[in-house]
This record gives sequence, structure tokens and C-alpha cells, in this order.
Amino acid sequence: MADDLPAPDLRIEGGTILTLDAASEPIETGFVDILGGRITAAGPVSDRPATSARRVIDASGSVVLPGLVDAHTHLFQVAARGLGDGLGLAEWLRTHMIPLALALRRTEMVALTELAALHALRSGTVAAVNHHYGGFREPEDAVAVAGAMERVGLAGAVARMMVGERTAAADAFGLPAANFGYTNAQEIEFTAEAMRAKADGPVAVWPGPANVAYCSEEILLAGADLARQYGVRWHTHAAEDAFAVEVTRRHQDGRRTLAVLEDLGVLDSDATLAHAVWLDDAEIELAATRLPHLVHNPLSNAYLGSGTMRLTELRSRGVRLAAGSDGCAVAGQDMFTVARFGALLQRVAATDASVISVGDMIQLIAGGGARALGTGTGTIAPGERADLIVVNTSSLHHEPVNDPLATAGWFATGLDVSTVVVGGTPVLDEGSITTVDEAEVRARGLAAARAVMARL
Repeated sequence: MADDLPAPDLRIEGGTILTLDAASEPIETGFVDILGGRITAAGPVSDRPATSARRVIDASGSVVLPGLVDAHTHLFQVAARGLGDGLGLAEWLRTHMIPLALALRRTEMVALTELAALHALRSGTVAAVNHHYGGFREPEDAVAVAGAMERVGLAGAVARMMVGERTAAADAFGLPAANFGYTNAQEIEFTAEAMRAKADGPVAVWPGPANVAYCSEEILLAGADLARQYGVRWHTHAAEDAFAVEVTRRHQDGRRTLAVLEDLGVLDSDATLAHAVWLDDAEIELAATRLPHLVHNPLSNAYLGSGTMRLTELRSRGVRLAAGSDGCAVAGQDMFTVARFGALLQRVAATDASVISVGDMIQLIAGGGARALGTGTGTIAPGERADLIVVNTSSLHHEPVNDPLATAGWFATGLDVSTVVVGGTPVLDEGSITTVDEAEVRARGLAAARAVMARL
């Protein structure tokens, strides 16, 4: 029957296939066939169809697994790598990130987005939710940033940050007045305009209310409503640290973060909520009932001293989970690092090594991220979107390979990623970026970073 399939555009063969389907074992010396952006077949090389592929990539000495998804990041922050070390979240935002964001010109945010997208692809990330708040947040900015991601080859979404009118809660954060440059009506219309202008392609525009803690109810409601109208998700920061929760309770009649969203009628599967660190038992129950997508960001949460998500409890309740790098400035963009650091934090918090494996974290990043984006299950199986990566495990720091998934999770870095396929197209092809001139992207990105930092 397999021999009746049409010839694939691309065949990856010879490596160990990690489908990330919980019911499947690793396939040693396997193959994956891709046609028209979809996986058409996968299995042992001995079972591959007789039809010849138009292109074959030899993955010998490597593992092949679904592409990783960075479900919460801010790509422009690549300009500020290493700045703000030792600051807590509110001070870091107030003194570093928001001034940087407000100072950006469109050409700079585009150049920085391309640079950060290059970082992401080279570390095995195929898609990202880029919560963008750089520049004046004009509709054209979000569209330009989405185009920059696409040019480099990264799929996903630009969640256009919606701030609106200053609230009393925003005063508590001490955020600069310039951050609140539009009325609520303008903010909503600008988001809708950007969504209409970027209605197709591998990168969508989503509504992205800034933060449950300080956005008005009108902005939160509008974000969810626009997502329903346009058939996409919406994205916001939620319960990132104890201070944000305290501000929420102080200005929301004692209610906590998820209770606010529940009472507004917007806590559902269209919601993708970054962080969700400070949830109490009642909120975990709400998440298990309403099933929003909660995005764990262990590296940035640790860097900023924000806390540790109750991940294992949420997993045990069947809550939908993904993971992100969050700030490129503090966490980098290597989702393998997110996987192992996330696993270690949960083990330390539980004082129990059995609560989660690094393989569980890889599945959460790939599968949970794909589900948050609404693009599939993040597995290698016929019919799934062809987003996958080839990771070289023949280097000294991997040997010997006893458990392929654990080896990738514990020891792989972006330097081991040799091939990245996004929507069926190799954008990193056996070590070479195929979409853009890498040297030019790096030069433009570094020049943009230096220019904005000089103005600051």
C-alpha cells in the first residue's frame, strides 16, 4: 500500500526517528517522507516505499524529531542580551525592556526579529509566539515583524501587544506614560487592522493584551473577541510573579488572575497564557476545567526570581501546557536548554526525580506548542504538518547514546541541529540557512542593536 503513495518531495532517512507519540518506541534507522508540506509516511527504512524521493537527506548518526515550538517570546529583546542581571521583573521591565521597546524604529525591530529568528531556527525551533511590543505598535509594525519571521523561515504568530489606556494597576507597576499611547478603541482597531493585513501565511497576527495584571477589562475582552472573530488564539502574560498577583487582587476585588478571566468569560482554549507561575488550587481547578494553554518559561522565571510553575500538578490534571524561552535577553532561545532546566526545576521543587523526565519536557515543547498554535499534535505521523529537525548525536559529548530521547534532551544544544524543516521546506539544510543571507542578517541585527542602545 505504501508503494502506491506519490513520490515525496523530501525523504529523511538513516537516523533514529523519535515520533514523540507516547505509544511509539524510537525507530532505529528510520525514514520520514514529506510531500506538499505534510508527512506522508514514517517508519523503519526496511518499510520505506519503493518510490524515489526528489531529495534525500542522510540523517545517519542523528535523531529526527518534531520541531520545537517557542510558545512565548519577545524576539526584539535579542538587542539587550545580558542586561538587567539581578533585577526583579517589574524593575527589569521598567528600566530596560520598555525603554528599549519604545525606542525601536521599524527598520530596527525588523532587523532584530530576523536576527532572533535566525537564532531560533539554528537551535531547532520551527515556530514561535512572538509577543511584540516594540516601536509605536502601529498595525504596520506587527505586519512587518511577521514578515521578518517568515523571510527567515520561522512559523508561528505575532501576538500584537494591546495596552490601551493607563489603569490604576499600571501605576502600581510604575510603567512609563509613553507605554500608554493609544486609547482602548485605537488599540483594538489597530490590532484588527494588523490581523486583516496579515490574514494568511505561516505567521499569523494574534491579539496580545499585555498583562492580566494591568490591562483594562475592555482590552482583555476585545483580545478574546478578536481571536474568535478571526479564528486564531490570543496571548497575554498571566500570574508571572507574586507582585503581579498582588496587584491583580488589589485592583480586582480580591480576585486572582484566572478568576478574572473566568468572570470575563474568556478563559477557554483560545487563550494562551504565558507564565501562570502563581496559581492557587482554585485556579488549577479552573485551568483543568476550561483548558486554556499555559506556557511555562522556566529559564526567565528563574533569572528574574519570579518562581516556579506548579507544572507537575497541572500535568496531572490534564491542563494544556506548552513552553517558551520568554525574554531573548535573559534566557537565550535554545529550547533544549528550556527542556532540561524545566525538568530539573520540577524535580528540585518536588524533591523527587520521578516527577518529570526530560523527554516529557521535549514532548511538552513540541506537542504542547503545536497544539497552542493550532497546527497539529507535534508528532511525526502521516498527515501531520512537516515541521521536524535533525539533531546530530554522533559528537563526543553525546556518546554513547543509550536512550536517544534522553540524550537529545539532556545533552543537545542548538549547535547539534543540522537540519530544520518548516512546512516541508528545509530552512536549515545540513548546516546552511537556505532562506536568507545569514551574514547580512547578522550584520543588520547587530547594527540595529548598537543603534538603539546608543540612543538609550
